[in-house]
Amino acid sequence: MNENRWLPSREINTETVNIKKWTTHQILVYSSDELLKIHRAISKSLWSCERAVNGIVRHVKKGGRVVTIGAGGSGVAGMSVMRELPQNHEALSPHNFTYRVAGGGSIFDPLGCEELEDSFEEGRREMDALSVNDKDVLIFISATGRTPYTRAAALRAKERGSLTIGIVCHESELLTEVDIPIFLDVGPEIFMGATCEMSATAQKHTLDAIMNAVVIKLNVTNGNICRARLVHEKARTRHHFFKNHAQGS
Repeated sequence: MNENRWLPSREINTETVNIKKWTTHQILVYSSDELLKIHRAISKSLWSCERAVNGIVRHVKKGGRVVTIGAGGSGVAGMSVMRELPQNHEALSPHNFTYRVAGGGSIFDPLGCEELEDSFEEGRREMDALSVNDKDVLIFISATGRTPYTRAAALRAKERGSLTIGIVCHESELLTEVDIPIFLDVGPEIFMGATCEMSATAQKHTLDAIMNAVVIKLNVTNGNICRARLVHEKARTRHHFFKNHAQGS
């Protein structure tokens, strides 16, 4: 048997089998302790994350794009980071730092068009529609590491010469199919199958850390202050505050 193959049996949490008998306080304590597992998992992956940062910076300096790809909660985790980057850092183009989620805009519907995560064809089509090439970096996010849409997109991006990065929470196929695998060993979720919880949270924190390092290395921040797009009142207020503060210092 392939030891890297995802199996549902690996998602069973033996610690929570009697959760229906727990008090409300016990449930909340266990849920908050999940953050410790996330911290440990990310800490163990930092060397891989550093490789990812270096690769992203190198490709962006050559004019490449950075795109996250995922389905369901993992895709939304990528989207939540990538849609903010061009807002917080005006030097970054939303065309060069972007995301794709299985189902596209329909992800915002009540059931989110989740069935498209099973489509290999959709994953390959997504890469061809983006015309990805050897300048680009594609970041594939999957809790199980075996989602057909995400795996097919990763294989197609590699065929087209892109640098491929995987952020995965189970030892499974996708980790062997990308150039830079990032394994977040968070263990099983509280509820079997609820991978939009701890796994997606770990993936978002990891991507946040990677992109924080990227924007610093690309010199698009003013130290620890964003050079944000002045598209709303809060951004303009912060801009004037820091401008006046710098002049008065």
